[in-house]
Amino acid sequence: MRGAVALTSTPDDFRLIAGADLLATYRFNTSIAAHYFCSQCGIYTHHKRRSNRDQLGVNAACLEGVSPFDFRELPVLDGERHPSDNGGAVRPAGTLRFDPA
Repeated sequence: MRGAVALTSTPDDFRLIAGADLLATYRFNTSIAAHYFCSQCGIYTHHKRRSNRDQLGVNAACLEGVSPFDFRELPVLDGERHPSDNGGAVRPAGTLRFDPA
């Protein structure tokens, strides 16, 4: 996902503590992955991964006690070419860095 710090979880370890009634779902392209977002503010919260259906991608900004600023350096992947469409190849697009003031 562009613009989001995502961590992975298994569906059994994931617990939504608030806002389930406000979640909306979108399915891109192949409709395999289900992407969840807040219907009020539009923030991406989590998704069922296309590349590994036993995992969820979770927006770190939506985790209690976690801030996106906790991560000093993160790889950014090419969000247009999915590994499932490229023989499993993951295409890096760059690195996101946070340098505190």
